[in-house]
Amino acid sequence: MSSVSFSGLATGLDTGSIISQLVELKRAPIYRLQKDKKSYQDQISALGTLKSKLLAVQTAARKLDTASEFSSAKASSSVADNLTATASGTAAPGQYDIVVKTLATAQKLQSQGYASRLDNVGSGTLSITVDGETKSLELVGVTTLEGLAGLINDNFEGVSASVLNTGTGTEPYRLVVNGSAAGTANAFTLDLSGLSGGVTPSMTTHTPAADATLTVDNIEVVATSNTPTDIISGLTLNLLASDTSKHITVTVERDTAGIAGKVKGLVDAYNDLQSYLDKQTGVDGTLRGNAAARSVESRMTGLMGSALQGGLGDVTTMVQMGIKRGEDGALTFDETKFGELLSGQFGGVRDFFINREGNIGKAYLLDQAIKDMTSSTEGLFKISTDSLNQRIKYTDGSIERYERSIDSYQTTLQRRFTAMEQMVSQLQSQGNYLSGIVYQS
Repeated sequence: MSSVSFSGLATGLDTGSIISQLVELKRAPIYRLQKDKKSYQDQISALGTLKSKLLAVQTAARKLDTASEFSSAKASSSVADNLTATASGTAAPGQYDIVVKTLATAQKLQSQGYASRLDNVGSGTLSITVDGETKSLELVGVTTLEGLAGLINDNFEGVSASVLNTGTGTEPYRLVVNGSAAGTANAFTLDLSGLSGGVTPSMTTHTPAADATLTVDNIEVVATSNTPTDIISGLTLNLLASDTSKHITVTVERDTAGIAGKVKGLVDAYNDLQSYLDKQTGVDGTLRGNAAARSVESRMTGLMGSALQGGLGDVTTMVQMGIKRGEDGALTFDETKFGELLSGQFGGVRDFFINREGNIGKAYLLDQAIKDMTSSTEGLFKISTDSLNQRIKYTDGSIERYERSIDSYQTTLQRRFTAMEQMVSQLQSQGNYLSGIVYQS
């Protein structure tokens, strides 16, 4: 909007100031619209934060909504120098007697000695076979020992090559080719018979590819790697050293503290959400009266406070597990009470949370409700945000129309005041003329 300021030369009035004040009065509706627009923008921002906090509750719920996610187990080894173990939620409590007889090894080949890294190994065709698949490479011109190692690394998967300096004798340099992983499944064949014109490496086996062997409760077991995950359900073994004289006891226990930590994570995430809702929907809150915020609060309060319907266990309320609502509306979690209930009714506590055939748990219900509310196509946040954006668009249009109207109003005022000044100036001129005539007579 343009602004012109001038003083009344004829009238003595500060017409520029008068026009500015009149225009400013006309701008009052624009200020109200701008305030409304900021309110809509603030609501969109607050809804974004609310959605993030709601998704944090969903993340916490998903750590409890299946048997494997809900359960936590821990494993210990009596001889950690030889073997360690990690348990997942599916591992059953118990003890296992394990003897590590041999470790899995990766295949290693080495060549005869060379006087220099730059010795010529010739040109021609080399091929490497890994897992039944053969790949060939054509060497052109002079290829050094070091160059051959680089070509193997650049062109073949499943193996790695290097030049080893033994530091002894007149021919200390050897080509070493290693399999990338331990176990017979990763064995490879290196064929250099197609090379000529130089000193072709003659490869011998330094270490054969081999699987690990061990006994579990006196049962012979073969592992294809030193970190087998499929020998004992839910357990990952880490084989570190072999010793047939050492019987290693691996103990698997239910991790009550780990499970309690997941439940506490859900309680904390919900409390953070509720605290934000209380602030934002209060008397001075940005989301006061917002339908999406009210719906989120209603649904989440109902889900967290109501008894479970559709579960198979005897545990049907959060209060039974030591979760209750305080005077300030926040949930409190009695971990001691929870631990006691978990020890005595593990299945009941598990079924309160998880989803499985015939059982619909609370964590699953939370996950599904939040998934529905945060849907990017027809969720509460999508609907509310779209509505607010439409209001912003409409408000911008109204502001633009008001601005045009005010520009026109200002132009009209300037024209009228200018005309008034001209008329007063003419009257003053006429008066001065008449006064002159009277004076002369």
